[in-house]
Amino acid sequence: MPSHPGKGHAFPYFKVQVRDQRTLAWKDHRKEAFDNEPAARAYQVALGEGVTSRVVRWDADGAKPLDS
Repeated sequence: MPSHPGKGHAFPYFKVQVRDQRTLAWKDHRKEAFDNEPAARAYQVALGEGVTSRVVRWDADGAKPLDS
């Protein structure tokens, strides 16, 4: 059972965000969530070097960007 209602995954989970050049804000890339950091990092690498991205860890306290 997920630790937060309405979501299909338990904490912690990871997301890859990309920098939107128009709004200069970070946005989830394709709204995909990963169960572990290595899977999120592999997805981030697959985006290519031309994309500014970061990995964010989500837990019960909210989101926290991880160091590259």
